[in-house]
Amino acid sequence: MRIYFDSSVLVKLYKQEKDSDVMDKIIQNIDTEEWQGFSSKWSFLEITRALKKDKKPNEIITIDMDDLKSHRINFVSLRDELIPIAERLIKETNLYAADAFHLATFEFTNKREKIDAFLCDDRHFERLKPFVPVKKPFDLF
Repeated sequence: MRIYFDSSVLVKLYKQEKDSDVMDKIIQNIDTEEWQGFSSKWSFLEITRALKKDKKPNEIITIDMDDLKSHRINFVSLRDELIPIAERLIKETNLYAADAFHLATFEFTNKREKIDAFLCDDRHFERLKPFVPVKKPFDLF
C-alpha cells in the first residue's frame, strides 16, 4: 500500500490523540517496507508548530522531529511547480493554503507513485472524498 500522510496524522506519533496507536502500527508497516509512505517536507513545520502549541519543550520537539526523519517516509521537497497546483486547488475547493499545498504534493506524487490513500484527520478534506482517496488511520485496518 502507498500512503500520503497529511501532517494531521503524523503529529499523532508525538502527541497522544485518537488513533495514535493506529498510527504506530501504520509506521511499523512503513518502516518494514510492507507499505510506502510519502508526505511533504512542509509537514515538519506544521508538526513543530502543533507540538509547540501543545507546550512541548524545544528539546523534546527536536527529538521528535529527528525521530520523524528516521522513519522510511519519503518527504517530498517544496517545489516551485507545486504552487500553481495549490493555487488551482484553493480556487476550486476553498482549502486553506497549507492543506492545498499538501493536496498539490499528493497530486504531484500520485502521478508517479499511484498512491492508494491520502491519510488525514482533518475535517477540511472530508468533502474531497469523491475526488481524493481520503482515509483516516483506522480505515487501513
